[in-house]
Amino acid sequence: MVGRLKAISWRSPAEAMEKSYSRAALMEEYFRRAALWLDAYGDTKYWPFLDLAAIVDPAVRAEPAVIADIENFIDDASGSSYAMDSGAAAVQWAALTSTPGVQLRPLPDPFEPLLRLYERGGAGFRLTNGFIDFGMIMVPRGNWRMHLSPTPVVELNDEALDSLDERKWAEFNALADGSNQSTDHS
Repeated sequence: MVGRLKAISWRSPAEAMEKSYSRAALMEEYFRRAALWLDAYGDTKYWPFLDLAAIVDPAVRAEPAVIADIENFIDDASGSSYAMDSGAAAVQWAALTSTPGVQLRPLPDPFEPLLRLYERGGAGFRLTNGFIDFGMIMVPRGNWRMHLSPTPVVELNDEALDSLDERKWAEFNALADGSNQSTDHS
């Protein structure tokens, strides 16, 4: 997990904008999956970027030096406290899921959508007035219960994510082109 986080290009604004629709859908999928885990294992006062491993099994923790290293790396690479917190939480999750004998409920990996989001343009988003702001696209943060759903938001493969971006940008461009055309035919 540490290697995967360190391989991310954390400051990629052009890629983040180009892939903003899929990134927004991936954030919604992260919210959905995190909500499933919270529903199964307990509530939290911290939302949305939280250490789910501590809720599921607080006895299993990653080495503090590993957590400090990844927090420092992501902070330097991205400048985003949200990315730093969620990256450390993903490392804690990897420690939990790789510990022999740990039995977890059969729920989808909560951090995979968030990792895919970061891999598609870094940490280019802000938390603004209860929304995750991707520039032109806003995802409501709300509380975790509002994201509780058995239905996935998006498939996590590159083909589906790229297709979503292509389709949504084509729709946006069609709307933009239509609004710039004059209706005066005299």
